[in-house]
Amino acid sequence: MFMFPTIQMTDLQQLVHTDQIRWFDCRYDLQDPDYGRDAFKTSHVQRAQYLDLARDLSGPRSETGGRHPLPSKKQWIQTLESLGVHRDDFIVLYDDGFPYAARAWWLFKWAGHERVVVLEGGLSSYLAFDYPMSTETTTFDQSTYQADFQDEMLVQFQEVKNRPPETRLVDSRSPDRFRGQNETIDAIAGHIPGAVNCFFGEAISPDRRLKDAEDLKELYADLLDADSPILYCGSGVTACVNVLALHALGKTDVRLYAGSYSDWISQTDEVTQ
Repeated sequence: MFMFPTIQMTDLQQLVHTDQIRWFDCRYDLQDPDYGRDAFKTSHVQRAQYLDLARDLSGPRSETGGRHPLPSKKQWIQTLESLGVHRDDFIVLYDDGFPYAARAWWLFKWAGHERVVVLEGGLSSYLAFDYPMSTETTTFDQSTYQADFQDEMLVQFQEVKNRPPETRLVDSRSPDRFRGQNETIDAIAGHIPGAVNCFFGEAISPDRRLKDAEDLKELYADLLDADSPILYCGSGVTACVNVLALHALGKTDVRLYAGSYSDWISQTDEVTQ
């Protein structure tokens, strides 16, 4: 079953005050890791729970795996169960824009959860309707979550390194970082050899919504007919925006290199600038 990966607040209006929605706040700031959790404590959508990029949407860091390695299957299931998530829940994810909610969306889809969407426009679109916010912590009874992991959505280092020449590899970072310029995060500047650049920010409009279908088709023109392209970024977060946007166009065979560039340079010094 295909479900469109985002939703407009206008389409959620009739459900906002019901128990049919499980809200998750994914706000985060790479420069201030406590920002999202502090913002959630200050104010959040009523009955929302918080998903932290570092603690919930990533696993423990090691020498390889990148700066935000995926949680293990066991860890992600435990997180879902501790939050009381069931397979038939309708999940709505939001942050201040897109990237962190998109990472959470990818993880839900990886676990086989169908009814999951990212709120277009982020929290600001909810606030525009003047719906109430809350400071209260909502808890749900622990669940038993029956995951159905979709491992075809994911590739590892060796698959990227040994990929067939015809496989399209897409770097989702900004053009300057792709070119090896203004690198302030990773120790080695550049990109994975053979990759092309498609900046995730080009898929998002100034009001923090996905651009319309025609704009997205133009942005991804070289990918729509490609067979199972691989997308990466710095650490497997912002690439999820491109994955989500491609799903919005019905292109669902895209794969995520979750370790991304930070994993690549931890296992090889082979880069291109």
